[in-house]
Amino acid sequence: IGACAYDVREPTQPRFFATEDRGNGALTRFTPSTPNWNNTWDILHGPGVIDYLLLTPDVNETDIGTFTWTTDRTLAKNNAKNYYPFTEGIDTHENELFFICKKLYKLYILNLDDDTYTRTTTKSGLFSSKPDQLQRIIGDPRGMLYFTEEGGLNSGVHARDEAGRFYTILESPVNRGETTGVAFSPNGMFLYVAYQEIGKLYTVWRRDGQPFQATRFDVKYHET
Repeated sequence: IGACAYDVREPTQPRFFATEDRGNGALTRFTPSTPNWNNTWDILHGPGVIDYLLLTPDVNETDIGTFTWTTDRTLAKNNAKNYYPFTEGIDTHENELFFICKKLYKLYILNLDDDTYTRTTTKSGLFSSKPDQLQRIIGDPRGMLYFTEEGGLNSGVHARDEAGRFYTILESPVNRGETTGVAFSPNGMFLYVAYQEIGKLYTVWRRDGQPFQATRFDVKYHET
């Protein structure tokens, strides 16, 4: 498993999603049969339906399309190999599911309500490697998505807003290797990120004293 996310907008039918960081790793969805919110552990470990993502690109535009779910894992693995190999970072925001395809440098956005999807590039001037994990701040009205990097020089944390603009939150000219485990404190004041190769975890905060979801960013912006 690469990473996990959930959609609990409908408590009687929650959905849980997981990526698989493999060339044919199909995105998995688990729907519990009888979710009991008084015993949340059993929700994930009780009975339910497991199915897998199938993407169908538009014939005229490969960056848009539709999707379905199937219980045929072999079919889904072939679909993943063709359309979204090596996925890892994943998150949800309202009716949208986001996940990263490292192999293709793409961010996929699935509309969970109408079964359509779009994808955009994650290639950006200050990225020195592939985007890896994905995180957002719950309650951020702008829906900022934060990325870590899978190695490279000056690896760090970057972000993308709803308009598709990229920001560099931090980068290190000293630490090499993959950044991972990006997370935020409940109030959004602190960002946590690990440099995997050197085994160090950092706590980061804004120099202007504002939370990361505040309107003004004290960060660099760069075009794709």
